[in-house]
Amino acid sequence: MIIRKAHALALKRLLQDQDDRKPFTEFATENDPVLLELARADLVRQQTPVRWVLTYAGTALAQVLRELYARGPKPYAEDEAEVGGEWVIREGRGLDAPENWPADWRWIGSEVIAMLDAADRADRVGPKAEEALLSRGLAVRIWDRAKKKEYVVLSEAGRTVLEIYHQARPHLIVDDQLANFIRSAPIGPAPASRLPLGSHEEHLLEAMRLIAYSVPVSEVVAFTALGQAVKRALQAGGFGEGTVLSGDLLWLLAQHADGEDIGSDGVALLQSLGYLDAEGELLPAGEWALEAFRLWHDGPRKDVWTLAIEAEEVEVLQTVAALWKKYDETGNEEEIPTFKRLRREMIDRKVAEYRKLLEKYGRRIKEMPRKYQAIAQKFAEAKDLARWYDDNFTLRETLYSLESFNLLASEEDARGREVFRLTDFGREVLEEQGDNPRDITSTAVKAITMTRKMFSAPAMDWWQQAHDAHLIGSAEPTRSGWMYARLAETLQRKPLLTRFELEVFHTIPARGVTEDEVYAQLEKRGEATERIRWALEKLEARHLIEILPDGNIVETATGELLDEALAGVPEGFGNPITPVMVRVLQALREVGTLYVKERKVRILPRNIKEAWKRSGLSKEAFDDALKAARVAGFVGKNAVTTAGLLVLEAVAAMNPQPDSSTLGLVQPEEAA
Repeated sequence: MIIRKAHALALKRLLQDQDDRKPFTEFATENDPVLLELARADLVRQQTPVRWVLTYAGTALAQVLRELYARGPKPYAEDEAEVGGEWVIREGRGLDAPENWPADWRWIGSEVIAMLDAADRADRVGPKAEEALLSRGLAVRIWDRAKKKEYVVLSEAGRTVLEIYHQARPHLIVDDQLANFIRSAPIGPAPASRLPLGSHEEHLLEAMRLIAYSVPVSEVVAFTALGQAVKRALQAGGFGEGTVLSGDLLWLLAQHADGEDIGSDGVALLQSLGYLDAEGELLPAGEWALEAFRLWHDGPRKDVWTLAIEAEEVEVLQTVAALWKKYDETGNEEEIPTFKRLRREMIDRKVAEYRKLLEKYGRRIKEMPRKYQAIAQKFAEAKDLARWYDDNFTLRETLYSLESFNLLASEEDARGREVFRLTDFGREVLEEQGDNPRDITSTAVKAITMTRKMFSAPAMDWWQQAHDAHLIGSAEPTRSGWMYARLAETLQRKPLLTRFELEVFHTIPARGVTEDEVYAQLEKRGEATERIRWALEKLEARHLIEILPDGNIVETATGELLDEALAGVPEGFGNPITPVMVRVLQALREVGTLYVKERKVRILPRNIKEAWKRSGLSKEAFDDALKAARVAGFVGKNAVTTAGLLVLEAVAAMNPQPDSSTLGLVQPEEAA
């Protein structure tokens, strides 16, 4: 949906003619591009080549505009003494008449819809969207009497526009000229300058929800989930004249794929466009067209999946792999990566790393990269290097973090010891990282995966993070970017909260807090900005929170479940929830009996041994995790408690559903 000056003028005239009971409005043919853009967005309907009428959604939107014109652009406020209720409006605005708008000003666009959606989810407008929505009459600054706080919320107009957007049903129609435009456009995320701004073709794509711009000022553009599927279909097929892809054609293709008879003419049409082969089987273009049909018919996903890995964690993966290689070469079981052996190897590696740094910089520690300075200073003063390592690096938490993202697993070896082994996902990460480990932030991965929604493109600073991490090139994800996006959408997460992550998590309510407020609250306690940032990255990557494009933070459904589950965890408890603890809970559930009314799983004492075997953990790791789960309140004397069951619910909620398609996150050459 896009509304600029020309669109607003057309809607104004159509509404006036409708009020005057005219059966239709005639427009000169030079207005056709604007009217077609409105028609694709389901705001107007064409009766004859020159006769147009408003749709239900178009009428509602034109009414919103009329009310904003009547209010005018001058700021207004309510008198606190004269109004009742929880809120008092301290600043609101309407709109100037559309005749006075700049020709290229966007009252509504995908970036505005993204801001409205974020504000709706957070129950307030985020700092990055305040001015943009206030200036459009879509938000008001209010005084909350109960909270004794001023903030910005959606206005009635803002809520109505978002509702209209969700109710409208865009019409997907791509002719041969638009298909060529789509083929030549970058899939994104890319700087908006890579697409011809203001062109009719660009407006058609946005009206059909095939592309989206970033919050708040459209600096980055990307094809949406539907747009990516359409683009891939047209890169492999759709070559012809006239309409080459449309809702009607997608229905025809879906019926054929379901085994329905569409007649010889229908098959011939789909074959001529390259969606079916001579035998009537789907070609690659047809596969992508079916994905487009699924997204067009069912809608794209609402969740964003992401991943966060620190360079330090990659080094541990490298070390685990190196120790297994040593064992394979020598057969020496002392080389197998137990925790003790891994710790010894990591101490040696870190000592060598920091010794090399000190040799390079000498006493000029402040010239080192910032993240090394404090630890290097302590290294220079250390007498006990093992203690220096334990004080500055958290190996056990690192192992938990890797297991929480299914990159590594704790297992029991033939001697009953806890050992660590890379998963297939872990090996992929290790291969991609090579010899120079680097951070992969949740924000960088999200810059790619968020485009799988209906109206989302990453903000420029998010795009820059992904670009700096080599996940996005100048116009689309790199091979590494596609890989991390695919992992984010396919690997199975398990909950993990370190003590500090729990502290950060507790500062975030279900909705209604900004990123700046979280930083301010924690920095006031003396916490380092970088430490807070990484805690937020990990919380988002584990799907417990979502940092929205407008600067708001909300808990996900998973986060709300875990919040409830952790309510009884004692203050100061080490790591309140770990992947190993989750494996124990899962094994106990398998051997126990669910009592629905009590919301508990009862376990016979004799079945504990069976649970240990099912967990795949060493006896020591199982017993330690079971003990921790009891202290945390997840396990009672002979039962998995309600809190424990909530944890298991959270495990299911923090991962994409099995039937969730990841086709759009396959590299183009892989999908061909």
